[in-house]
Amino acid sequence: MAESAESSGAAVRELRALLNELALDEAACITAVRGADVAEVIRLFGGDPVGAPPARAKPRAWGKAVQRVLGEELLEELAEHPDRQTSPIAVAQAGPAVVVVEYNGFQGTREEVLRPLSRLGGRAASAYWNDDALSELALAEDGLVLSSFEMLVPDHRYGAAPQAWDRYLDGLAFDSDADWRAAGLVAVTRATGARLDREWASAPQLYVEIEEVGSAMLPQGLEDSPLLAEEPFRSFHADLGPGAVPEMERYAVELAARHHGLADDALCTLALAVLDGCGPPEGRSALRAQLAARAAAGDGGASEGAAHGGAGCGGGPAAQRAAVWRTLGDLLAREDGAPVDGPPPMFHLSRAMNDSRSTPESERFWLLHALHQAARGG
Repeated sequence: MAESAESSGAAVRELRALLNELALDEAACITAVRGADVAEVIRLFGGDPVGAPPARAKPRAWGKAVQRVLGEELLEELAEHPDRQTSPIAVAQAGPAVVVVEYNGFQGTREEVLRPLSRLGGRAASAYWNDDALSELALAEDGLVLSSFEMLVPDHRYGAAPQAWDRYLDGLAFDSDADWRAAGLVAVTRATGARLDREWASAPQLYVEIEEVGSAMLPQGLEDSPLLAEEPFRSFHADLGPGAVPEMERYAVELAARHHGLADDALCTLALAVLDGCGPPEGRSALRAQLAARAAAGDGGASEGAAHGGAGCGGGPAAQRAAVWRTLGDLLAREDGAPVDGPPPMFHLSRAMNDSRSTPESERFWLLHALHQAARGG
């Protein structure tokens, strides 16, 4: 889609003026979904389209209009929870696309939202920025994020087809001296056909309060892993949810033990058997004490491991083995109802597996780690 510099410049200026009028120039996320149903778009953003109140957003008052329609109770909640991860959305038809405006929000950039949106009509795109100059321009088609990049760093792109944005960026500049926010919106309109004009801005919007969409989804690129056809991955993937988390963590510590050559250690074998309910119920507290001692001894050798070139973010081989022993103890303690201090099991195990060695166990672990994150977020 070739665009002249003159037409591109005019489009950028028009959208810049519109952003200023709507008080969206400092922090916003604008998402367009081609050929979609308004109610379904609202649902995929985590909102309920039933009873969503329409209202008109006057210039310089978009965010205030959202708050006014949703009431003083929301205003107080927003004030009490400044770290809140969602903001109300305004939704309206804009030509052939449904457009969602988040006033100081970013849900339209998340895979969990953008990928399902792109299945509705085949394509979705979003432009996000905040007052810290963080930004993202994302393009998704048929359930995949094709290309996404920070607008001030347009050459560093990621996604299933990083150059997919190219055809929509003719004549647009992304640098600190340019109207890069408006340029991003021009790209969104080109990709989706959305008509972001004064008619759209002054038309009634549906204002909806949303809940953050859970992350019960594998990151793209892992969905086609052949391991998903094998057990236990097949069962985990078929029923992603919090109920699968304990079993995932039990399998994760077994993989970490194999990766670090601990699986044949008698103490490890016993601990895994007890976790499986095969060991004797008596002596569990003594077993936990033994595991804690091995973890403490391993921590003491962390600097030695690092000195021999095995260190990564996990702190070296000795510290990584110590993390396996600690996790075994923590999982036993959790089963016994004993208090467990510190980070959760998968945190320790991810550090234990964060080295440069590629093994069958490490490949399985990182797929399991993604499933675990999805299950916890579902």
